[in-house]
Amino acid sequence: MISGIKPTTVLIADDHQLFNEGLRNLLTFDGTPFRVVEQVYTGSDVIPAIHTWRPDVVLLDINLPQRTGLDIAREVVREFANVRVVIVSMYSYQKFVDELKAIGVAGYLLKSASQQELISCLDHVMQGGTYFDIRLGGKAGDLHLEDDFVKRFKLSPRELEVIVLLKNGLTTAEIAQRLFLSDETVKTHRKNIYYKLNINSLAELIRFANEQGL
Repeated sequence: MISGIKPTTVLIADDHQLFNEGLRNLLTFDGTPFRVVEQVYTGSDVIPAIHTWRPDVVLLDINLPQRTGLDIAREVVREFANVRVVIVSMYSYQKFVDELKAIGVAGYLLKSASQQELISCLDHVMQGGTYFDIRLGGKAGDLHLEDDFVKRFKLSPRELEVIVLLKNGLTTAEIAQRLFLSDETVKTHRKNIYYKLNINSLAELIRFANEQGL
């Protein structure tokens, strides 16, 4: 980092410790204009950390325990005008990308991005621009489908989000309002989740979520 230049402060939110640490290491080698002020591993810790540290940028995973990245992104964009949100995720579903663009996130990187892409993204968003990975969109290259957990249970990103919200105690109506969906759509997601997981009750779903670290 050049002496006298204020570093860009970064908060990292990812529940995989190795990846979380890897992001920190990529951003803090000698000469970079970044300073990682905090690392968190659950969705419920993100907003309190923003209040404490007031970072310039939040690097945010979508699939976090206790609270989803989509939900957090909505709140950060709405409540913290000076904090830029960059999604770093394995999910490349176009529907997710479109929704996050509509929310107003500043950037979206796939977890297969290089160090240079990460730095270019942060530089770009700190200059007021937006940066979305050129590999985003379409099923052909969807990294979500390459995840072992997803292969085993065949859950979509939206279904994962609904599982986390159900685990956190939200009702169908509350989930519908949170995700801007109809009650019937949420009921359909819930029915499909129960079918895919071969379960019959909310208690079983919560147990599954706890066992899988969702």
